[in-house]
Amino acid sequence: MISPGVSSVLSSLSPVQENSHTIYKGKITHRSWAQLPAEIIRLVTKHYILDVCSLAYVPRTWEAREMWHPRLVFTVLRDAIEIERLMCITPSWGVALEKHLFWHQACSVIDPQGKLANLGVHQAQLSAGSAATMTVRVTPYRHFRNMTNCSCCVCRINDPTRITGLGTAKRPTGNMYLQNILVCKDHRKESFCGVCLREAPPMEHESDFNAVCCVENDDVDTWPGIFTTCRTCREEWLWRRVSSNPTEREALGGAQWNSADWETRQTIESFIDLGEGAIQDVINVAMDKHWLRRNTKLGDMLEQAMASARYQNREETGYLSEDELSDADEEDDPELLSMTEESGGVRDLALCDWARNRILDGFWTSPADHWYHNSVPGLPLAVKAVHPTPWNLDATYEGAMLDGENGNLAEHPRPKTVNAPVPPSFQLCEQAFVAYQKQIRLILLPAMNNIVRRLVIECAADGVDPAMRATKMSLEDVVKELADEASWYNGIDWLERRANGARDRDRERATTEDDRSSLSSKSSGSHETSPVLSTTTLQTTPSPPASADGRDSKKEADSPTDSRASSNVIIPISPVLESPVLLHPVPYVPVTTTHMPQYSQDAFKTVWREACARLYHCRCSICERAACTANAAVGSVVPSQ
Repeated sequence: MISPGVSSVLSSLSPVQENSHTIYKGKITHRSWAQLPAEIIRLVTKHYILDVCSLAYVPRTWEAREMWHPRLVFTVLRDAIEIERLMCITPSWGVALEKHLFWHQACSVIDPQGKLANLGVHQAQLSAGSAATMTVRVTPYRHFRNMTNCSCCVCRINDPTRITGLGTAKRPTGNMYLQNILVCKDHRKESFCGVCLREAPPMEHESDFNAVCCVENDDVDTWPGIFTTCRTCREEWLWRRVSSNPTEREALGGAQWNSADWETRQTIESFIDLGEGAIQDVINVAMDKHWLRRNTKLGDMLEQAMASARYQNREETGYLSEDELSDADEEDDPELLSMTEESGGVRDLALCDWARNRILDGFWTSPADHWYHNSVPGLPLAVKAVHPTPWNLDATYEGAMLDGENGNLAEHPRPKTVNAPVPPSFQLCEQAFVAYQKQIRLILLPAMNNIVRRLVIECAADGVDPAMRATKMSLEDVVKELADEASWYNGIDWLERRANGARDRDRERATTEDDRSSLSSKSSGSHETSPVLSTTTLQTTPSPPASADGRDSKKEADSPTDSRASSNVIIPISPVLESPVLLHPVPYVPVTTTHMPQYSQDAFKTVWREACARLYHCRCSICERAACTANAAVGSVVPSQ
C-alpha cells in the first residue's frame, strides 16, 4: 500500500501528464513504478524521509539539549521502519533502497566505533566443493539489520557514544513506535520506560531515580502492552490528552498543573510522580471538581469549614494567638481537606444548594434528564415561571429577583440556569440527582400539604371524599394550585376564604348587572315607567337585615356547614391561625408541566403522592380507632370555627 507521502512525491516526478496528447518517448503501457531507475527511487525516498521526520513523534524525554545523541538513535530506528515500508512496494524498490545513503548513516549511529564491522562482510565459496573463499560485502541495509538483530536497543539509545549493548541482545520486546526490538538480560521490563525506552537509574541513587521515576503502568487504555512508564512520558501524554480541550486545560490548571482545587492537584501529582491511576481518571476528577467550583459554592464552603476546623484545633491545642501556630498548620492538609469535604458533607451541601437554586428559579428539570438527553418532542426544555408572591422579596432566595437591563424583574428561569452545563461524570450527576430529589421535596411538600389540607376541609364541608378529588387532580391542576399564593401560607381558613370568594363573585355579578340596567335605562328615554314605580322593583324581595352580633345571615347559614366540617375531617390537619404564616422560601412555579421529561415528572409525582398518602389510609373501624388513639397521643388538632 502506498502512503500519501509517497504518492505526493511520485506524482511530482512522474513523466506521465494528464494530457493524453503529451509526447512520451517509450512504451507508456509498460512503464510503471517498478521500472523506475534506482536513482529516482532513492530520490523519492529522500523526500519521503524529510516529510516523515517533520511530522513523526519524538518523546519529550529526548528533546533536551543534552539528549541529542539518544534522540538521534531513536529517530534512526524509527525512520528505518518507514523506509522498510517503501522497500515492500516492489522487489525493484527493495533492491534499490538497500543501498540508500540513509543506511550508512544509520550504521554509524548504531555502532560509532565499528565494533560490529565484521557483520558487514561474509565469506562465500567460489564454487561447490572448493575450499577457496571470497570475502563479500553485504549492503548497508543488511549490515544495519545484522547489528540491530543482535544488539540491545535500550542500551544503544541510553548510551550511544560507547559500545554498551552491542551484540548482547537476549530477548525480544515490544514498543509503541519501534515495534519489535531486542533487549539484553539487564533490561527487564520494569527497568526502562516502555514508551520512550528511557533507562531507569538504580534505586540506590534516589535523586536520579526520582527524576526518571519509572513505575508500573496502570493506564492500559493509553499504553496497551506497556509495563512501565517514566515521569516525563506520563506528564507529556496527560498534556497531549487535554491540550485540545480548553475546559479540560482550565480544569487541570494549564501546563504548570496549577489547579485551584486541592484534590485535582493531588491526583495529578500522584499520577505523574507515582503512576497511580489512568489519564482518564485524572481528567474525570479534575472535571468534576472544576464543575463543582464553577457551578456551586464548594470553594467558599470548604474555606469556611477549614477555617472552623483550624479554629477548633487551635482551641484544643491551647494556642492563644496566630503567631504561635506553625507554618505547617497554615498549609492545606490533603487529609484534613478530604475529611472536611467528604465526611463533613461539604460536597453534599454544595450540591443541595445548587439543586435548590435551580428549583427556586423555576427550572424543575432533573439532572438525570440532562444526562440522558431526555426531552419532550416539540417542546422547549424550560418554560416561563411565575412567582406566587412577587410582592414579597423576602420569600425568594438570594439572587432570584435580579433586575433586568431596564430595571424590571428578569424572566425566570434565567438563561444561565437553563444553559448551565450538566455534571461531567455519571457519579457526580447521580449525586446531583439525589440532591435534586431531596430539595424538590423540601421545597414543594409544605405547599402540597396545604393543598391537601384545603381538599380535606372543603370536602368535609361538602360531604365529598377528598381522596376521590385528589385522584382526579392532574399535574397541571397541582401546578395551578402551587401558583396560587394561598398555597404558600400555613393556617388559612379555607372555608372562610371560599365564602369570601363567593361573596366577591356575587358582588361583581351584581355590579355588572347594575351597570347593564343603568345603561339600558339611559337608552330607553323619559317616556318609560319610572324605576321606582316599576313592577320589577315592587316585587323584589328585600335583603335580610343584619344580625345583632354584626354577622350577616349568609354567614349564619354557613355555620352548620362549619360544624359538619369539623365532624367529617378524616385526617389530622393543622389548625387555622389568626395570622397565616408565609412559607420560606417560595419558588418560581412553571406555568405548565407538559415540557418536563420523565425523571422530572416522576420526582414531582413522588412529592405529590407523599402529600396525599394520608388520604388513602385504611378507614375501617379498627384502623380508625388505632388512628384516633395515635392522634390523641400526639395531640392531633382539628380546624377551628
